[in-house]
Order: sequence, then structure tokens, then C-alpha cells
Amino acid sequence: PPMTSVALLPRGGGAEMPGTGPGAGVGATLISPCSRIISHRLSTLIRTSSFLSLSYQDECRNFMKVLLSRQGGLFVCGTNAFNPLCANYTGDTLEMVGETVSGMARCPYDPKHANVALFAEGNLFTATVTDFLAIDAVIYRSLGDSPALRTVKHDSKWFREPYFVSSVEWGPHIYFFFREMAVEFNYLEKVQVSRVARVCKADLGGSQRVLEKQWTSFLKARLNCSVPGDSHFYFNLLHSTSPVIRMHGRDIILGVFSTPANSIPGSAVCAFDMEQLAGVFDGRFKEQKSPESIWTPVPDELIPKPRPGGCAIQGSRFNSSNGFPDEMLNFVKTHPLMDEAVPSLGQSPWIVRTMVRYQLNKMVMDTEAGPYRNRTVLFLGSSRGTILKFLIVPNWDNTVSGSNVFLEELEGFNPDKCGEDTPQARHLLSLTLDRVSRSLLLAFPSCVVRVPVAQCQLYSRCMKNCIASRDPYCGWTRGSTCSFLRPGTRLPFEQDVERGNVSHLGDCDGLLQESFIDEPDGLVSVNLLVVSAVSAFATGAVLSGLAVCWIMSHRHRHRTRGTGANNRSRKGDKEQNMLGQGRSGSVMSVTRTSGSERTRSHSQADNPFWREQGKRAENGMRTPSPSLSPSLYPSSWVCVT
Repeated sequence: PPMTSVALLPRGGGAEMPGTGPGAGVGATLISPCSRIISHRLSTLIRTSSFLSLSYQDECRNFMKVLLSRQGGLFVCGTNAFNPLCANYTGDTLEMVGETVSGMARCPYDPKHANVALFAEGNLFTATVTDFLAIDAVIYRSLGDSPALRTVKHDSKWFREPYFVSSVEWGPHIYFFFREMAVEFNYLEKVQVSRVARVCKADLGGSQRVLEKQWTSFLKARLNCSVPGDSHFYFNLLHSTSPVIRMHGRDIILGVFSTPANSIPGSAVCAFDMEQLAGVFDGRFKEQKSPESIWTPVPDELIPKPRPGGCAIQGSRFNSSNGFPDEMLNFVKTHPLMDEAVPSLGQSPWIVRTMVRYQLNKMVMDTEAGPYRNRTVLFLGSSRGTILKFLIVPNWDNTVSGSNVFLEELEGFNPDKCGEDTPQARHLLSLTLDRVSRSLLLAFPSCVVRVPVAQCQLYSRCMKNCIASRDPYCGWTRGSTCSFLRPGTRLPFEQDVERGNVSHLGDCDGLLQESFIDEPDGLVSVNLLVVSAVSAFATGAVLSGLAVCWIMSHRHRHRTRGTGANNRSRKGDKEQNMLGQGRSGSVMSVTRTSGSERTRSHSQADNPFWREQGKRAENGMRTPSPSLSPSLYPSSWVCVT
């Protein structure tokens, strides 16, 4: 959302470019391009006679794109009307410390452009674009004791229309996760793939001849999140990742992927082992020998020494990346792509959702869920503003497991707070876990909503439902209620997260009455739906039966007046009227059992079966009909269907 404090990042007439920055040598001063952008877009609207939206002034606000903790304070960068600026603030009073610095290569110009940033060893590592046209994508290091470095400019082998998702620090490297147009699939149309790139934190750049003030350790590889089979089903678009987490002795990272818009709709969660991921960068390189040829692996004998893309090690032959030979630097400049893709753990996604009307695009994990802080719960944000909650139960080797349990779906969007309920308003911008209050913070375009991590009150006072939920946040407490269990609680409780075994428990009494209490806003009780459906069916059946009886009774009285003596002279009418059969094959008759009057439908007179029954009656032969004998009924109208 745009900044509400005008004093947070003051606007200036221009911003000086850093001399060692990514745009050094291009110019001395930048004039804010916001007015030129608005003028250009308005002229485009006039030429195309399209005046549907003239709200471009909103884009000239100050959108906060970088917010990091730094030395007890905050480091903030904003778009500043397409003239990005950064500043430092105190953590308690939010007073600005020192002067503003240029946000170029640290913050995007357009608020719609993606970016990531983190501090590591005193340096700021950012991935963004350096111009408001988003042509020059960059991974940039600045603001530390190390020299400023960037990626090669305007080289599609390094970046091709990237969308940066996240970044993490692990070991001696910084890893960047993003998606981009694949250059290696040049025989196809535009294909988006997910990538991971890394750089060495201690990289000092190349020599004065090759890769000067540029990364010498930049390498990238494709992330493979797919369902195995004769023909793999790929989830190519990365949307979000978790931090590096420790599970069963492994460092792993999870990612949310989806299929392209022109494919079968689906989303998946894949896990990657950081050791396996780092091992891919020790494998073969990929190259294209000519613009028309396909990409092939580089033979091992053609790889120069020392190995390209590695970090300079103190005490070795090359103490600094500045001393790397030109042959090695030229190779890494032209071969940043690895041949092998990073495999997911278990060669299969942990969670898959296909053929659904929503897309999973955000994620957050609680690795200390439950009263003993020993459970892992995954929250997945969807494009419709809801949260899917899963209990992660991986195998001991952290491979894929079919025992990952879907716990519940939480409604995040609140029309009372967020305004009109539209697909655009439900677009989830951010999902964060507040560990102190054990709640989720959901950011939408017009509001921020707080949602509890569990809804234990929905299980009311039913022990069976509480235990069967397998929710690590909920437990059956001494007060005969399903309660939220805070970490380290000393209250006695019962729960079975592993299996949810309730075979020894009986059904819940009074569930229908109690389940109406504490229902969350916007949700309807399942019990209420069941009761409503059964009541509607029963009411409809009763009303229909009464209507048919009334109509048939009215017809009977009308026909009785018209036929009079003929009906009284007939023999055997009692059996025929009581066993009347229509032409449709269903049984339908109306009779008065106490009087001497009887009626018979015309279908009976035309049916040879009824004529035969009449003959038998005249000859003294009785047709057995004990269940419909008139003596069994009181003097009343009877409707049989």
C-alpha cells in the first residue's frame, strides 16, 4: 500500500546516481519521470479513444517496497513517484537518521514491479530493475564495506524478463528465487520456468578486463516441481517460498508453484534440499553454440580451472576473485546456466491441487506449532483470499509423504473491513505469521486482516470432533471443551495429531444445538445446512401429499353425484376400487370405506384384468386382499400412493 506518512521519505527534485552503481556513466542527475509517464499514457488514451481509467496519479505516490531491520533500526525504500529513495530510521521513534540515498537498483520505479532485498554481513543484496521500463534486471550489492557489484547488463543469458520472488542466506552464498522466460527452450514459444540463482557473499568482482564490478560467481539453475510419470506434469511458475527450515537433520526450503494460465489449472508445494540444490551448481554447464542450435551440456574437458562460479578461498591460489584468470571469467560470463535441474524431495510435490477455481500463491510456515512446539503447519494463501491449512507429516528422510493432512480452510477476506467483494479486492498481497499472538496477517489492496491460526471453537463441546480434527493447536481440556493450546501450556489436555483415532469415542450429544454458537462471520454451519435440507424435503412431501388427497377427494365427490344408481348396482366394486391400477402402472385409488358408494376409474373399466376380476366376483370367487380390506379402515377418506 502507499505510504501514509509524507515525512517518511521526502521527495526531492532528483537523486544522484552512485558512482559505482549500476548506472554509472549514464548521467549525473535523474529527473523524476512521473510527469512524463502520465503525459505519455494520457496521449496513448487519446489516440486510442480509451478513457476507461485515468487513475495514473495513484502510481505517483510513495509505495514502500523495502522494509528491513538494520542495526536496531529500519531501512526503508520507496518508489517516491518513480524516483526511488531509501533512508534509515530509528526503531522506536521512526525518526530519519542521516540523509536519504538513491533507491536505484535497490527499489523498483514502478510499484507493480517485483523486488527482493536482505542484509547479509553488513551488505545490502537486492534483486530488482534499474529503470522504470523494467528493461534492465539486476542483482546488486551495496551499502557495505565490500565493493558494489551487479549482474551483466542486457544479457538474456543472465536474465530474461525475471520476476523475483525471494532470497535467502545459506552458507557462503546468497540464493535468489525467481521465474523468467526460458532461453534454453528456444525451439518453443515463450516458456516461463522457475529458477534459483546464487552469488558468493565474498565476491569482489572480476579483473579490469573481464567482469569488472560485476559478479564472478553468478550461476542459475531450473527448479523442477512436477508430478512424475510417462509424461511429467510440470508446475513451472514459482510464487512464494519459505525460509530455510531444519527438518529431521536436513535444511530444506518449500515453494508454491502453479501452472501457466493456458494450461490445466493447478498448484503444488514442492520441497528442496539445500544440499542437493547446492550440488547442482557443481554439475555440468549448459551452452548454445550458435543462435540457431539447441542448448547442450558442456563437456567436462572444456571447463576451465579453477571451476567457474566458485568462491575465492583465503589461503588458496586465488585469494580474491579479482585474480581469477580471464579464461575462467569469460566462461562464467557466457555460461551462467546449469544443465541439471534442481529435483524436489521425493521427486514429487508434497501437496497438489488441480482443477480448482483458485490458485495458491502465498505461503507461511509454523515450525513450532502445538503445545510442545514440535509440529509443522503450512498455511497457503489462495487467489480468492482464503487460507488452506495443512499439517506436514513428512517421512523421516523428508521425502514426499501422502500423510500430509488438510486441516481446514480459513476465510481471510472480510467485506466489512475491506469494502466491496470483488476478485480484485480479494487479491492477496502478503501473508505473514504473527508468532506472538498466534494469528495470520493478510494484506489485501484495501485492508489488512488478522485471522487466528485455528478455530477450535467450531468443534464446540464435542470431544470426538476435537480429537478427529488432528489440529495441533486444539485439544480437549478438563472443562469438557475444545480449547486453543498455547505453547508450553500446563493444562491437562487430550489430542491425537498422529492418527486422530476416535474409535473409542461415541457420537456427540447435543451437537446440533451447540454448533450454532461461535460460528465465524461468513460461514454457515454444516448442521444448519443438513437440518434445513431435511426440513425442506419433509415439508414439501407433506404439502404435496395433502394437495393430491384434496384434489382426488374433490373429483370423487363430483363423480359420485353424476353416476349415482349405476355405481350402487355394480358388484365387486369394492375389490376393484381398493386395488385400482392406472395405465401408468402405479397404484392410485380414492374410496370411502364406510358407505355404500364406491367409485372406479375409467382405466379399470378398460383393463381386461379388472374385467376378469369382476367375473370372478360374480361367480362367488373372492380375490384375496387382506391388507386393503375395508373392514380394517375407519370411516374416512384414504389416499394410497
